[in-house]
Amino acid sequence: MSKNVALVLSSGGPRGFAYIGAIEVLLERGYTITSVAGTSMGSLIGGIYASGRLAEFKEWLYSLNAWEVFSLMDLSFSKNHFVKGEKVIAAMKEIVPDVNIEDLPIPYRAVATDLYTGEEVVFDRGNLFTAIRSSISIPSMFRPVKYGLTTLVDGAIANCLPMSQAVRTEGDIMVAFDVNDVDVSEIRGILHREKEAQLADKAFENQKRDEVFELIEEVKGMAEVTLIEKLKYAGTRGVALFKDYVSYHKRYDEDEALDFGDTYYDILERTFNLMNHRNTELTLALYKPDVLVKMPFDAYGEIADYAKAREISEQGRRLMTEALDRYEKSVM
Repeated sequence: MSKNVALVLSSGGPRGFAYIGAIEVLLERGYTITSVAGTSMGSLIGGIYASGRLAEFKEWLYSLNAWEVFSLMDLSFSKNHFVKGEKVIAAMKEIVPDVNIEDLPIPYRAVATDLYTGEEVVFDRGNLFTAIRSSISIPSMFRPVKYGLTTLVDGAIANCLPMSQAVRTEGDIMVAFDVNDVDVSEIRGILHREKEAQLADKAFENQKRDEVFELIEEVKGMAEVTLIEKLKYAGTRGVALFKDYVSYHKRYDEDEALDFGDTYYDILERTFNLMNHRNTELTLALYKPDVLVKMPFDAYGEIADYAKAREISEQGRRLMTEALDRYEKSVM
């Protein structure tokens, strides 16, 4: 069984911190990473690993709280972006040496997208941080990067999971980590359960309403009793119905229901993630990695999740461990 790995890392925002734990698991289990190809956050974590500074980067990243993460975003009031993206790169340069890609100890590829032509732009030489900054330029969020005659934005638009750019030598296995998966069965299951809960709540409300109307008609038909007796009877029954109503625990909780957001940003972000997922599905139809690790994009994605690096990295460890267990069992 080959232990040499051509590693491919997808785009994915804060979910990309899972790659830290995943890389650690590969190394702990005796695998040698011979090359890295990445897009967006995959290019960032992959580039830092290729430079030999992943441990230092991890220590710095784990030390950041939510406010410190937010402070790395140099906000801009430009018409085409709201984060310049210079501050976070400057912070990383204090940890990772500013080197050229061709001087890294292993082959490294970062993918960006030409904003005007839509073409895939692959960095296999030149400044490492120019490659990373270009690859992570999420449209409308980060300022696009001027590079020669091109204007570059996030590589996910052209190639979300760049298996086509993996540098493989004979005997290498390809390990691809995709953090833009969609768990269709889980989503449909949640929606089905929510619908059942709504129907159950509606049925209860209808039942109690019918019982109230029945009580009214019953009291109207009590011709042989006094008004006081009617009121007493109606009051007793009414209190019982009211207690039933207030003690009922609704099965459907709107505050906890599946919600993909109502704001412009929420809808735009989900649309972008779905596009990444569909593009990845097409890529996987063409390229078959030996080991495929998947994380649903609904797992993490909020701005605040950038402060959850330790938690997300642990998820990456778990997912990579499970994937390697399956692979090693299959090749025994």
